[in-house]
Amino acid sequence: MRITLEIYQERIDEIELYFRALYDLYQTQSHEREYEFYNDDFLKILKANALIMLYNLVESSIMGGILEIYDELKTSGYSYKDVRKEIQDIWISFKFNQVYDKTAHYNSYRDKAEEIINAILKNEPLEMNRKATDISGNLDADKIRQICSDHGITYTIESGCRGGIVLEDVKNKRNQLAHGTSSFAECGRYYTIDDLKKIKNETVIFLNGILYGMKQYYDEKTFLEAVNS
Repeated sequence: MRITLEIYQERIDEIELYFRALYDLYQTQSHEREYEFYNDDFLKILKANALIMLYNLVESSIMGGILEIYDELKTSGYSYKDVRKEIQDIWISFKFNQVYDKTAHYNSYRDKAEEIINAILKNEPLEMNRKATDISGNLDADKIRQICSDHGITYTIESGCRGGIVLEDVKNKRNQLAHGTSSFAECGRYYTIDDLKKIKNETVIFLNGILYGMKQYYDEKTFLEAVNS
């Protein structure tokens, strides 16, 4: 989990820098009205962009942590029989989803089933990629908790983030901006700098708890059946 945590901290540093710059721009607007570049709509756009950065922090951190766990399974040569049932189920679903299609021929499923059986019998290392994660641009606290449950990852969340409730708003606003159903200026007008700081702080508290749980899962190899038996 070292790489994931390093990237996580780098992105937090970027966000903190952005928030400091945003605060300074608001101060400039308040005291030096001659700077027309710093108009109200421009600052609203910058506030909306802060929500995009926060969502990217959420998705990159959760995706990175899960993929690093998958990489450990592969590089250490762990096979189907080695891992806990949750990982077995994810791997089976991942393999069948490679051929799932309404028009798929019977032979496609038969060949995939044969491939799965042979991989299990031969103790081949498990290989999975981001398509096995069920992460598709709609991450909020409930979805993240479900992903952890699906993998058998346990965690503790500090009460200061209110269970990560702010992630739902971050997700929704990110989707509205990404799909063009809301303009950046329109989105940004609903948030003060203090609102955004609160959202940022609660997001980081929530992610810290989840990532610490992932790190323990990774370090203690809780993804292995032997560790849980």
